[in-house]
Amino acid sequence: MLTRYKKGDVLSIPVVEGRIALAQVVETLRGNVLLAVFSELLDADGPRDVASLELGEPVLLVETMDLRIKDRTWQIAGNQEISKDVSIPTYKVWVEPPGEYRTQDVHGNVGDRIPPERASGMKHQKSFSPAVVESALRGFHGHGPWVPAFDELTPL
Repeated sequence: MLTRYKKGDVLSIPVVEGRIALAQVVETLRGNVLLAVFSELLDADGPRDVASLELGEPVLLVETMDLRIKDRTWQIAGNQEISKDVSIPTYKVWVEPPGEYRTQDVHGNVGDRIPPERASGMKHQKSFSPAVVESALRGFHGHGPWVPAFDELTPL
């Protein structure tokens, strides 16, 4: 049976044998999720009171497929309010015609025109595979390489 999840769920993501990182579902997106992934490594078997955790600022803020949640590879440890340190991104999208950048929210809604100067500091909306998220976490913690493509998973 596939696991159901919701906004605010705190997940345990295996990083290396016996060690996990925590992530939180910030938004649900039709088969994808926007995850805030936090830096601390914890013992996989250790007790944790999710309600009392201060998750803080994420090291990764990434849209990914929800498969690892549904198949319980990333287990739900509990649920709490989204950290105030997590900002939901606004993306840029090129619109033809008239040939200009516009804002786009995480749900794909296109908004106002933005000048090229502002657009240059914004990201395009992308989804990354769960395997890329896991590889980036290993790289962040020194258990694998950090490749330049992982920079796209970090918050601006």
